[in-house]
Amino acid sequence: MIQAALPGIECAMASALPAVLGLVQKLGSCGKPVHFHLHDGHPLSTFSPFGVADHLSFLTSIPLGFEYRGQRRARLMYGPGGLFEIIAQAVQAIGGERLSCTLEIHPPAERLPLGDAEQLFQHWRDKTNAEKMNAWLAVLGENHQLLQLAITAAMNASQPERCN
Repeated sequence: MIQAALPGIECAMASALPAVLGLVQKLGSCGKPVHFHLHDGHPLSTFSPFGVADHLSFLTSIPLGFEYRGQRRARLMYGPGGLFEIIAQAVQAIGGERLSCTLEIHPPAERLPLGDAEQLFQHWRDKTNAEKMNAWLAVLGENHQLLQLAITAAMNASQPERCN
């Protein structure tokens, strides 16, 4: 059933980035500061503990229980490339000085060992919540790095070329 719906889902998702880029362009014409809440999504996502299909990391994919177009994972709506395009459009249309962003990514279900922070939790009998928070912080950190790269690339592209 899901396999048969994937072409339509992909078609609908492909329309999202152009629509967002157009909206960002229109927002830029207002001349006002703009704040973006950034996250990715996919209609098949069941990752969120809050029951929504978005608020996902730009660096994840959706596992499929079958092979589709040679893959067992589906790409998200934007992914890293889409984030770079959105940020580039925002910097161009709104201006880096009037643009601010927040990553709004829900916690993943995974756990991540505490590593160097293990000693802080040695008195805890159950480290599940600490490991879940550690996994969430890692996801946010990776997405923050990606966002920083996108902002840097967009700001560099918006600078006029200088002659030496």
